[in-house]
Amino acid sequence: MLLWQRGLARLFFMPMDLGLRFNKSIRHRLEITRVEMPITTRCNLHCRDCGNLIPFYTHPVDFDINLLTKEVDDFLYNVDRVHRFIIMGGETFLYRELYRLLNYLIMQNKIDLVHLFTNGSIIPGADILHLLQHRKILVTISSYPVEVSPNKPRFIDTMEANHINYIAEDLLWADLGGFNPCVNNSVKAIKHRFANCKIKLCHTLSNGEYHLCPRSVHGAKLGQFLPNDSDRVIFRDRKNPQAIRKELQELFHKDYITACSKCTGSTDKTLPPG
Repeated sequence: MLLWQRGLARLFFMPMDLGLRFNKSIRHRLEITRVEMPITTRCNLHCRDCGNLIPFYTHPVDFDINLLTKEVDDFLYNVDRVHRFIIMGGETFLYRELYRLLNYLIMQNKIDLVHLFTNGSIIPGADILHLLQHRKILVTISSYPVEVSPNKPRFIDTMEANHINYIAEDLLWADLGGFNPCVNNSVKAIKHRFANCKIKLCHTLSNGEYHLCPRSVHGAKLGQFLPNDSDRVIFRDRKNPQAIRKELQELFHKDYITACSKCTGSTDKTLPPG
C-alpha cells in the first residue's frame, strides 16, 4: 500500500477506533444512578411508620457539615459520576447548615442533580429559596395529608412563586414493619424479601460508608441488629477507585443483607403517610 493510501486508511478507520476506545472507557466508568445521604436525624414529625426509623433516635442531631462535605469529597474521588444525589432527613429543612451544603453540592461537576426530600412543613428562608432555583436542584414534597403537614399548601405556593423545580408526591407508604417486625428469617425468606424489595435501590452514604438501603445505615446505628462488614463499603480517607469499584460490585451482587432480618420488605401492604 502506498504512503498516501495508508494515510487515507488511517483517516477512514480513526472514527471507528475512537468509538471502540470510548465504549471501552464507558464500560470501565463507575456511574451511580442514585444515592442518598442523611444530613440530620432531627424531625418535626414523629411518624410511627417511618421507613428510615428516624423516630427511634432518642437524641436526634444535625450531622457535622465539615464531615458531610469530606464524605462527599472522598466518595466523588472514587466514582466517575452521580446522576442523582439525594439529601434526606429527618426533615431536610431543619438542617442548620443547609445553605452551605447545597452551595457545595451544586458546585460538584460529578453530580448531575441534587434532590431534596421534605415533609413540606417548614418554609425556607430567602437565602435557601434563592439556591433552590438552581437548575441542578429538585425538591420532592412527601405525600403527607394536610392534617399532618398543615403548611404543605403554603410550601407548594412558595415553590411556585419562586420558580423552583418540585414534585408533590401522592403515594401511600410501604409497611416495612417498624423497629422490630415479626418476620420469617430463614435464609430462603430473607433472600425472597430482598429480591422483591424496592428500597434496596435507595443506596445510602453515611459515616464514610456506602450501604444498599437506609435501614442498613439507621438500623446499625440504632442497635436494631449487629452490623455485618460485608454489607458496606468503606470509602472514608480512601483514594483507590479500582479497589472501591470492585468492592461496590461485590456489594451490588449480594442476595440479601443483615438489615433484611428487621424489615418486611416492600410488600403490597400500604399505609397512609404519617
